[in-house]
Amino acid sequence: MSDNDPFRGEDTVSSPSGEDVHAAPQGFLERLSNSFGAILMGLLLVPLACWGLFWNEGRAVKTARALEEGQGLVQSIGTQRRDPAFDGKLVHVTGEVRSAGGVQDDLFGIRSRGLKLSRKVEMLQWVEKESGSGQDRKFTYSQEWSDRPVDSSRFRVPQGHQNPPMRWSSESFFARDAKIEAYPIGNAIQRLSGASDFRLDPTVVETARRRTGSALVMRDGMLFLANNQNGTQVGSLRVSYQLLPEGTASFVGRQTADGIEPYRARNGRDFLLAAKGTRTTDEMFETAQQDNVTLTWILRAVGLLVMFIGFSSLFAPVTLLSSYVPLLGSLVSGAVGLVAAAATAILGPAVIAVAWFAYRPLVSIIVLAIGFGLAFGFRMLRQRRQAVAAQGAPA
Repeated sequence: MSDNDPFRGEDTVSSPSGEDVHAAPQGFLERLSNSFGAILMGLLLVPLACWGLFWNEGRAVKTARALEEGQGLVQSIGTQRRDPAFDGKLVHVTGEVRSAGGVQDDLFGIRSRGLKLSRKVEMLQWVEKESGSGQDRKFTYSQEWSDRPVDSSRFRVPQGHQNPPMRWSSESFFARDAKIEAYPIGNAIQRLSGASDFRLDPTVVETARRRTGSALVMRDGMLFLANNQNGTQVGSLRVSYQLLPEGTASFVGRQTADGIEPYRARNGRDFLLAAKGTRTTDEMFETAQQDNVTLTWILRAVGLLVMFIGFSSLFAPVTLLSSYVPLLGSLVSGAVGLVAAAATAILGPAVIAVAWFAYRPLVSIIVLAIGFGLAFGFRMLRQRRQAVAAQGAPA
């Protein structure tokens, strides 16, 4: 560590402090204006949620069918060489993935053996958080590390909370020459996950300083650029890395001269499967189908939540006016929540049902037939019980 390291002994680098709270009470007219703006937002969110739910069902069906098609066409091939006869076809390869050139970040001069190197650049920035409403509304400003630039010009109180532009940005680097034996993998290496933290060697500091022209120092395996004496001022930067090492992996995709590319099914859906370890084709397609189901349910939940927020926003003026009447505000707010939940419970499944009719008509008919059959059976059972009860009743 350098003798002039401004970060030495400063715990505040990883957990900066210095909150700044500004009260910003809202007048009645401002709140009323915002409530009418919420109505417009609701009018946009509800149709958007309907479109999203409908699109998600189509995406799920098309992805599932593309994977089913692929599972019936895929061929497992050897990796001793690339056979041009398989170009354009869906293939499955597995084995030890190696890279002769490794991965490198030219900006900082970082280089290592491996398949994927991810640079994460974070800057200490002012972050605005709004809380409360009406007379209790306030804006809290705190200094936090963030890998995305925060636009301080949009703050409620920008004075004294200015964020400078980020000097560098996050980026990922891949081993373009990755191969399984003599078989090239190409861009498919980007689909692999499972990278772990990569601690930099202190010897890279001088190279990084020379390449960036910055007074970088190292701490805890990361590069830091201080913006003041102790590195706790807004604008300070830290650079960390994650590395995906060489190892066994499996891929399913379209073979090309440069490696494995996404395969396009007959319905237009593209897919490329990649996983660490040795995986059979059945295992990879089964995992992909499970991931598709999981994503479908996640997007359904998001769509329903957006719809609920949209319906709730439509009643914003009513909720606002009732809040000025003691006890009435909480009752109206609860009632609005129930109405929004009921509307979501009706419209959301209805949109999904319509999507099923559009994308899975046969399944929809079968489900409806089963539903009507169960309803008819329960009705007949109820009528029979009523008839038996009537016969047993005294004259």
